[in-house]
Amino acid sequence: MEGRHMIISIGRECGSGGHEIGEKLAAMYGLKLYDKNMIGAIAAHTGKDADYLVKLEEKVKSGILPVQRDGFAAHRHELMSSLTKTDRFFLLEKDLILTLAGKESFVLIGRAGNAILADNPDTLKLYVYASEEFKIPRVKERFHLDTDKEAIEKMKQVDKERKAYFEYYSDKAWGTSDAHDFMIDTSVFGIDGAVEIINGIIKKKFGV
Repeated sequence: MEGRHMIISIGRECGSGGHEIGEKLAAMYGLKLYDKNMIGAIAAHTGKDADYLVKLEEKVKSGILPVQRDGFAAHRHELMSSLTKTDRFFLLEKDLILTLAGKESFVLIGRAGNAILADNPDTLKLYVYASEEFKIPRVKERFHLDTDKEAIEKMKQVDKERKAYFEYYSDKAWGTSDAHDFMIDTSVFGIDGAVEIINGIIKKKFGV
């Protein structure tokens, strides 16, 4: 893969293990992992205050996006004169992701990466999902929840926010083959099994 980069972009359902898979793949290939640390990367890239960017991201996650697929993507030029803070954060993040994609290999978790990098030939776009039974104990542990009901509510909340963000800022559908090269169910294959399968796909795509 001389002259090419290896970019693995992972979208995932809450509790499915997508982040863990990303960590394992990054370690396997010695790649940088971008997830929540993207805030620091944006700050370094733009010179903007990290605390300010954290507040912008909090607004992104507050569920303020209109329920309209392709809302921003379709009307960006019309909206440029009245960008919201959420829009500004997305554009900062998008610009950085595209800049990084032009110069290095990495693993990207979330951040609407599968839409932003849709046309990048050096990107393997994955989506990780799982059954509710598989996800519940993982979500309970991660968020320190006591009951299955609380875990289910948390999963619905997180996935609703991810879907709204992804679909407002792109013309792709979240959680479908529309925006992904490969989708895998970790409740069938397990985390390590999914990593093994994805590794085979990586070798095929990138010739490593």
